[in-house]
Amino acid sequence: MGYRNLAPFELVFFQRLGLRQRFAKFSNEVLMKSLSSRQEQVLRFLIDFNAEHGFPPTIRELCHHFGFKSLNTAHFHLRSLKKKGYIQIHPGKGRGITLSGKYLQPGRKIPIVGRIAAGKPLLALENIEEFLGIDKHFFGAGASFAVHVKGDSMIGAHIQEGDYVIIKIQDQAENGDIVAALIDDEVTLKYFYRTESEIKLKSANPAYTPLVFKKGDTLSLKILGVMIGLLRKK
Repeated sequence: MGYRNLAPFELVFFQRLGLRQRFAKFSNEVLMKSLSSRQEQVLRFLIDFNAEHGFPPTIRELCHHFGFKSLNTAHFHLRSLKKKGYIQIHPGKGRGITLSGKYLQPGRKIPIVGRIAAGKPLLALENIEEFLGIDKHFFGAGASFAVHVKGDSMIGAHIQEGDYVIIKIQDQAENGDIVAALIDDEVTLKYFYRTESEIKLKSANPAYTPLVFKKGDTLSLKILGVMIGLLRKK
């Protein structure tokens, strides 16, 4: 059973659980020593935008927030943050700014869960492929696990093959949540929707047909938890 440290990963987003407040306290301690006042403001905006929306801002959204009259001004500050190791920039992508894992402090291990052996608890040793090193300040203190993304069924939600999705363990979800669901011993990531008569699990890719479970068929479906974050390998 292996162990993966956070260092080679980028924190694409984190949300819920009061994470913005937790990160704000942490950032005062370690982030701002080498940053100008404006660079600090830009970095905090990137953090807050990710936390609120679940994805990074565009360059134009950054300009609008700060009143920059030129895209070059935004690019200048972003290049400075990249040079100092705080972010990564992916040219050609509309939302191609990701927070770097370079300055984070690994402090806990989150199990990566693949198949679920019949009759075994979710976090039984048989179900854990390996462990992911996660900064102790992120994703809260509650029980959670990671899913290694395979395929492109959630590409429309900015979830790519090879990503690690962080899941908070719970058996309830709200409409529109991205959930980890257990179907025939396999863990899948889908949007969750419930009506009085059925539960629908929908991909973020129109090439995939939604999975529909009528009221009497839900015994074959188990909600394992709700997505609270995403890590992407550099």
